[in-house]
Amino acid sequence: MPSSKRPNTQPQKKESTKKFVPSKNAPSDSTPIHLNAPKKPFTYQDFKLIAEKGPFTIVEWGQILHMSERTIHRYAIENAEFNGLHIERVLHVEKLIDKGNKLFGNGFKTWLRSKPVALHPIQPKELITSYDGIQELIDIIGRIEHGILS
Repeated sequence: MPSSKRPNTQPQKKESTKKFVPSKNAPSDSTPIHLNAPKKPFTYQDFKLIAEKGPFTIVEWGQILHMSERTIHRYAIENAEFNGLHIERVLHVEKLIDKGNKLFGNGFKTWLRSKPVALHPIQPKELITSYDGIQELIDIIGRIEHGILS
């Protein structure tokens, strides 16, 4: 059986030699403008401002960030930059500290060491070493703020 090849009868498209030039008002790419802004390094001084708001010791911060106390002291001496995962954790804990201080005031430290009904028999401070644990504490504080017994 002979194969029959059909000739290509569709017209060929010519490639355009014109290049797209965005207008002066349009962004140069589709990335949001705030993501193009230069990022300031997150140094120990930034961490210190957050740590001073909360009831945690350097040892507890080491447990929260999964780094040794000695490493935190080295960061302090060198005013070193934190990496992305540590920054994310510090900012998440900052959210917890802000909500806890707003709701409990000076009693936030006491609440972290208590055994609330929602977590019985676990103390809240035991959950601070994981992202999910921190988020659970934020959620519990939110429920308490809204009068939902937890």
